[in-house]
Amino acid sequence: MIKAVCALVAIGTLAGCASVGPTYTPPNAAPPSTFINAVGQTQEPASEFWKAFNDPTLNRLVDQAMSANLDLRVALANLREARANREAIDAAALPGIGASASAARSVNPQTQAAGSRSARTGNSLNSGIDANWEVNFFGRVDRARDEAGAFVDAAEAGVHAAQVIVTGELACNYFELRGLQSELSLLRRTLDNQAETVKLVESRLTAGRGTEFDASRARALLANVRAAVPPLEASIARTAYRMAVLTGQAPHAVGYLTNEPAPLPALGPIAAIGTPQTLLRRRPDIKLAERQLAAAVARVGLTHTDLFPKVNINGLLGLNAATVSGLVEGAAFRYSLGASIVYNLFDFGLVKKRIEAADARSAAALATYERTVLVALEETESALIHYTRTAQQTEQLALALRHSEQAASLARARFDAGVSDFLAVLDADRQVLADRSNLAQAQTASATSLVGVYKALGGGWIASASTR
Repeated sequence: MIKAVCALVAIGTLAGCASVGPTYTPPNAAPPSTFINAVGQTQEPASEFWKAFNDPTLNRLVDQAMSANLDLRVALANLREARANREAIDAAALPGIGASASAARSVNPQTQAAGSRSARTGNSLNSGIDANWEVNFFGRVDRARDEAGAFVDAAEAGVHAAQVIVTGELACNYFELRGLQSELSLLRRTLDNQAETVKLVESRLTAGRGTEFDASRARALLANVRAAVPPLEASIARTAYRMAVLTGQAPHAVGYLTNEPAPLPALGPIAAIGTPQTLLRRRPDIKLAERQLAAAVARVGLTHTDLFPKVNINGLLGLNAATVSGLVEGAAFRYSLGASIVYNLFDFGLVKKRIEAADARSAAALATYERTVLVALEETESALIHYTRTAQQTEQLALALRHSEQAASLARARFDAGVSDFLAVLDADRQVLADRSNLAQAQTASATSLVGVYKALGGGWIASASTR
């Protein structure tokens, strides 16, 4: 028996080295050598991109989000689960060892044993250690380990992908908040100026040098400026509420952001964007899709092992006696060692259908990976072109504002000199207001588009100790 078991172990070891099913090979994506809308150098971009803006408030908010964001907590919990499952696979591959002890007193029936009741009464004391081990036939355990390991890698990439989303959304909301606050500040200054204009027109009307038409038009423009204030204030509040949730806090927790307005941080040029090849290695969503593909291929191999027998080796070392003192005698020693083979001879094609299903899942995982690569390239090119065009738009809007402010100054001077009517002044002021609003919105869009570039490039994830 011992020789037979040893032979089974040797066969199992050799069979485990020859795993069945497909062998995983990482997909060979062939991206272009350069980006169509490339700006900056081909060196790798900084992962912690927000630090380049030198804004202590933004840095503090990102730190809070990295420690308290609920989406990140979910991703980290998924990572812990994946690691526990992998360790469980490793533990299941080792022999299971258990201990047992029992004591019983029984009376055999008269029909089964002759003699008096006392003669038919006896004790039975048992103790032992038993072991069971499934031999790694045809790489069953190896395939399970491959799948579990791929899931761990995918969960780690999931944490990094969540970090990219959170940091990108937080930075965008922060810039939107500062941009809205800048718009509101400009609007309030315009409101003050327009209120002074109304006073001027009304005083001219009282002095008989103005018209009611001019006064009504000035009051209408003042009312329109005032009407633009509440929506901006509401947008500022909503943006602050969103940032509070991103940092894992209740909406009121970041009220200081609305109470302490600040300008948009200075935006520097993009120093480096890398290449499409490095993008595929850097973006965590691509890593996630690739690891999910690896897990799907490992599942195909694991399903293939169901076509082959399962071999278990079990053994027992124990003691058996009628009395406690008898347990220490040599005659009490007992053991058993054996092996079992389980093979499903006829399953109506169940395993083959499971293999087909696993093949289909791996094909879907491959298509998902290829789609993720294409989407990543699309997002990066779109972010780059949006950033460059938004920067060009901002430059032109700044030029337009300078001209409209000059035109407004000339219109007021002509009105004061009596050369033109007040309608020209109102039209010029209205144009200045529109140009200031457009420029402020473009500056915000330029900032958020810059964040979009860093996010598309895969920036924002941190390889912290919690994900190692």
